[in-house]
Amino acid sequence: MALRLSIREPMAPGATLIEQWKNLRTLGFEGVELTRSSNLSELDNIKAAMRESGIQPNITSAGPGCLIDARKEERDIAVKSHKDAIDLAAEIGAVGVLTAPGIKVKMQIEGPRPRIPDLRPYKSSEELEFLMMAELFGDISAHAQSRGVYVILEPLNRYEQVFPKSLADGVRLCEAVGNPHCKIMADLFHMNIEDADMPASIREAGDAIVNVHLADSHRQTPGRGHTDFVACFAALKDIGYDYYCGLECGVPGDAMEELARTATFLREAYEG
Repeated sequence: MALRLSIREPMAPGATLIEQWKNLRTLGFEGVELTRSSNLSELDNIKAAMRESGIQPNITSAGPGCLIDARKEERDIAVKSHKDAIDLAAEIGAVGVLTAPGIKVKMQIEGPRPRIPDLRPYKSSEELEFLMMAELFGDISAHAQSRGVYVILEPLNRYEQVFPKSLADGVRLCEAVGNPHCKIMADLFHMNIEDADMPASIREAGDAIVNVHLADSHRQTPGRGHTDFVACFAALKDIGYDYYCGLECGVPGDAMEELARTATFLREAYEG
């Protein structure tokens, strides 16, 4: 297994999509996670950039709507945006669509508040949110399965998302969904807050993990904080992880220089 480096689209230096992706190839990256270009209307531009650069988009992103909302029209918008991102992923050979299911509940302009009412003694907001996620991701995952890609749930730390927070939370939700095309990602920054033993959490999650985000403990480029990347990479090797590892972090200084340094650091850490 070799380390396959990817990066979030806005982090790539350059003025145009093709220039950005050519720069990534020069820096030693193989993949890119689509964010602002994650739209079927951008398909021709994406394919052109792929041909010109040799970069493979490995992740698409869901767009508008909130799955965890009392309003059916809001949920319907979210389901459609997930399925559209799945269709894009299938068209370009990506691993799947990345989604943080609870971020639009926690990270609201007016502050955190449930979008589904508390119906105790029947069920609490949290219980209803979990059931809603399991039901809707069941539908979305069935579409992903039909297109040969994955729905990838992203656990986020407690300050950004109520649930799922840890890798174990993500696995629990996948089990409730019950579709083999519903998986999780491991983000080392969020794990640094929520998972006491990061390598152990990776090993316990095992083949549920199909994407990884790399950032150091203070969410800057790896090698500038105290995260033990050697130990985390060793755990990924132990579970046979063979997907991409993508940067999602701040990049201090000159982006080309810093990303080149980071790629070298990560490859050395991967070799142990």
